[in-house]
Amino acid sequence: MSHNHESEQAPQKRKGFKHHAKKVHGRVTKYLTERDTILATIWVFVFIIALGSIPLNLGIMNPVKLGLKDFDFNDITYSKLGKGERTPVDSNIVIVNIGYANREELAMMIDAVGAMNPKVMALDALFYGPRDPHQDSLLSETFRKYKNLIVARRLELHGKEGDTVSFAGDYFNTASQYAHVNLFTDSISSVRSFEPFFEDYSHKRYPFFATAIVKAFDSAAYKKLENYGTKKVIINYTRHVGRYLLLQFEDIIAGNIEEKAIGGKIVLLGFVDNNRDNLEDKFFTPMNERFAGKSIPDMSGIVIHANIISMALAKDYIKKVPLWGNLLLAILVCWIHMSFFIHYYLESHIWFHLAAKIAQVLSAILFVWLGIYLYDRYRLKVDMKLSIVVIVMAVDVIYFYEAWAVWMHKKFNFRTVFKPHHH
Repeated sequence: MSHNHESEQAPQKRKGFKHHAKKVHGRVTKYLTERDTILATIWVFVFIIALGSIPLNLGIMNPVKLGLKDFDFNDITYSKLGKGERTPVDSNIVIVNIGYANREELAMMIDAVGAMNPKVMALDALFYGPRDPHQDSLLSETFRKYKNLIVARRLELHGKEGDTVSFAGDYFNTASQYAHVNLFTDSISSVRSFEPFFEDYSHKRYPFFATAIVKAFDSAAYKKLENYGTKKVIINYTRHVGRYLLLQFEDIIAGNIEEKAIGGKIVLLGFVDNNRDNLEDKFFTPMNERFAGKSIPDMSGIVIHANIISMALAKDYIKKVPLWGNLLLAILVCWIHMSFFIHYYLESHIWFHLAAKIAQVLSAILFVWLGIYLYDRYRLKVDMKLSIVVIVMAVDVIYFYEAWAVWMHKKFNFRTVFKPHHH
C-alpha cells in the first residue's frame, strides 16, 4: 500500500512545482507587452536623464559623489578574489628598484645592467635641469651609450583643446628613445586604463612608455597594441610587485646578480617602496585591498607599467561591451522588472513593496555577481551600474507614471491598465 501511496504523490509534487513555476512566469510576463509597461520603462530613462542634468552642488553630497565617482564592481575581482596572488611570476620582466640613487649611481646602475645584456632597459625617472656637473656628464654619456635604453619623460598639454604638446623631465636629451609616462588620472581615481599613443593636432603620435617597451621587445605584441591607437585600453592587472623579480640597486652595483637573471629580458628601473606610508610615485589601482573608500595608494608607477607590458606580451586584453550594449541590457532589464512590478502593483498591492524590495535586492546581487564572473572568467567588462540603477528607479517611477496615465485616461480617454483608486 505504501508503494502505491508514494507513486500517487510524486506526480502531484511535480504538478505543484510546475504550477508555481507557471505562476512566477505569469507574474513576470503578463504585463510585458502592455503599452503601459513600455511607456513606464521609457519614463525610467527620462527620469535618469532629467536627474543627471540637475546641477546639484550640495556640500553634504560631496562625500557620496567622491565615493561613487571611482567605484567599479569589477574591482572585487582583484581586491577580494586574490587574482594577483595566483598569477605566476612574469619571467620576461625584471624590476630594479632605483631607490633614492643620485645621477652618478644611476649611471653606474645602467652600466651594470647593460653589461648583462638585457633586450630592453627602461628608466622611469624624470630629470629637471642641471645638478652636479660631473654626475650629469656621466649620466648623459650613459644614456648615449645604450641604444636599447628607453627613458621616461613627461608630456605636457597646451592649447584650448589640449592637443599641443611639449615635453619635460628629459633634461639630458641624449638617450636614443624617450616615451611619456603620463597616466592622465587624478589623485583620487584608480588607474584602470591607459592610452597606447597620444596624438597631437598635426596627427603625430607619441608612444606611451609601456608601448615603446613592448615595441622594442616583441614586434607581434606591439602590432596588436598598436591597433588600439589613441583609444583607452583597460589594464588587465595580474600581478603585485611580488609577482615580478625585484632587484635592489645596491645588489646590481655590487655585482651580486647573475647575468641569466637579466639577459634577454626587459629591465624596468624605477622607484619601488613597499612601505605603506611612503606615497611617492604611488597610485590607486583596482588591486587595492579596499575596493571602495580607498585609504592609501597601493601600487608604484613602475609596477603599473609592468602590468601593462605583461598584458600586452600575453595578449590578454579586457574586452569591453560598448555603451550601446550596456544601454540595451539596461532597457531589457528595466522592461522585465517593470512588468513584474506592475503585476504586483495592480493585482497584489498589499505585497507590492515587499515583492519589489526582494526583487531589487536579488537582482542587484545577481547582476553584480554576473558582471564579476564575466570579467574574471572571460575578460569581458559589462557595466552593470545602469542596470542596477534602473531597477531601483522603476518602483518609484510607477507612481509618477500612474498619475500621468490616469490623468491622460480622464482627459483623452487614454487606454491604460491603471484605474483611479485601483488599490
